Amino acid sequence: MGIQVKEILNDKYFRDYSVIAGAEGLGREVQAVALFDAPDGYLWFKGKEFVLSTGFLFSGKTDYFKDVIKFLHKNGSAAMGIKKDRYIHEVPKEIIDLCNELSFPLINIPYDEAWIDVINAVNSIAINRFISRIIDKPSTQSSMTPKDFRMKIRDIIHKLSIEIKMPITIIDVTSRKAYTYPPIFENNHHVDFTDSIENYDFDFSKETVCDKLNITRITPLDSDKCPWISIPLVLRGRLVRKIIIWESDERIDYYSLLSIRIATALLTEILEQLYIYQNFEGRYYDDLIKAAINGELDSFGRVKEFLGNIEKIRVEVEKPFIVSCIESGDGNINLINKREEIYKSVLSILDHNKNIYGIVDDDKIVILTQVDGEPGQIKRLKSDYKMVLEKLNETIGGCNCRIGVGTAVEDVLSVKRSFIEALKALEVGKYIYGDRSVVAFEDLGPFGLLRLENIQRRDFGSNFDKIMPLLNHDNSEELLETLQAYLESESNFNIASNRLFLHTNTVRYRIAKIQEMCDIDLNDPMERLKTEITLKFLELIR
Repeated sequence: MGIQVKEILNDKYFRDYSVIAGAEGLGREVQAVALFDAPDGYLWFKGKEFVLSTGFLFSGKTDYFKDVIKFLHKNGSAAMGIKKDRYIHEVPKEIIDLCNELSFPLINIPYDEAWIDVINAVNSIAINRFISRIIDKPSTQSSMTPKDFRMKIRDIIHKLSIEIKMPITIIDVTSRKAYTYPPIFENNHHVDFTDSIENYDFDFSKETVCDKLNITRITPLDSDKCPWISIPLVLRGRLVRKIIIWESDERIDYYSLLSIRIATALLTEILEQLYIYQNFEGRYYDDLIKAAINGELDSFGRVKEFLGNIEKIRVEVEKPFIVSCIESGDGNINLINKREEIYKSVLSILDHNKNIYGIVDDDKIVILTQVDGEPGQIKRLKSDYKMVLEKLNETIGGCNCRIGVGTAVEDVLSVKRSFIEALKALEVGKYIYGDRSVVAFEDLGPFGLLRLENIQRRDFGSNFDKIMPLLNHDNSEELLETLQAYLESESNFNIASNRLFLHTNTVRYRIAKIQEMCDIDLNDPMERLKTEITLKFLELIR
């Protein structure tokens, strides 16, 4: 893979560069950038370099300058850039005529330009060009099938082969199937590439091309066999694919190696997605779950329609289910955009033989869990979900997710009721249990009868009016916190003071002050209960 000199000069970074001579050769290919400021340094150029020089060696040495230009042209260098204003100031006419005759570009580099900036800019142009060619508009995993993944892999192989101008073979190590592009390339080696160890039945030499990615070059000592580059694609510690790049005409260059590394990273990511798809059905059952919680499933025939594209569903739709709902507490995090992270974190904990789930909204994930009717199943689910939330927060970070759990229903056709219960657990549980991250509908008790949208201030009668003085007090938050801690401590001053990290006398003083301000008899059990309930829903009604 190379980049033409004119492509470099057309980039906005090089807008202040100018062609001194040899404009007819701007189509020459650059495969590397090299510095030249030693008298005999040009002797080690091997071709296709964009040569950079201050011009110091050429000042007053026209014949030497001509010899270097001829040598670079003969050996296939792409162009020379010099800082004309540093030492030369005026390029001799003989040099200009020679460059025009040879169509060898001579380019003026601005005086203040740093070499490292030039090198980085040329490299960026070459690599960005390949990235723009190889990366299409991303597809979401939920819309891709295994066939789509395999077509995407072949597409990357096609583009890489065209870019580096070499035939490529990709081998599925498991199925031992191979695909070669271009198809007209004939591989007469008859070599088994599926082994993780490079061990062939002929003499060869082995060279490490990239140690980090374990890329090696195999050169058969038999002249009838062309050398190749071997690239293993390892997923979760296991060799799954092997890429063979056939160096039939020439060896890969620097830019080609960078392209190969980019393509390898993309292929590994696609294989990871394919692995997840094949091991966890590869989809989230979004359509099925949305239809179920909306009450659109009226028969198991309708269920089969929604499952038609899934090769194997691991749950039994005619058995009992419990519905749970995960809700993101951060409005800035769109769960749909975090599909892959959620997929890996949730499914690494939940038994995928008993759970299916789908993202039904930007901030909601619904899980259908097949249950067996044994006692304690909701308690076990709550325990699992605490680990799920830990993993989600670790994977996504800052999502502040909460989970509501419904009760068991007889089959997948009846999950709407359990879903509504899971939502109620989330909505009411927020007021009843504060910061508790997992709340089951059965935890709500009689509070499960509440409909938050119907709650109004008048429903609380005089209780809200009684605590109004606390809301208007300068130390409102302090007094409300003390009253709530006292009520939740079963009116025990010592327990309340420990919870608040205050002296017992301080709590006694505040409670006495609250009773005086609010006309509340906290010795009356019913009055305490009504006050505690009012405090639970205070944020909602005020």
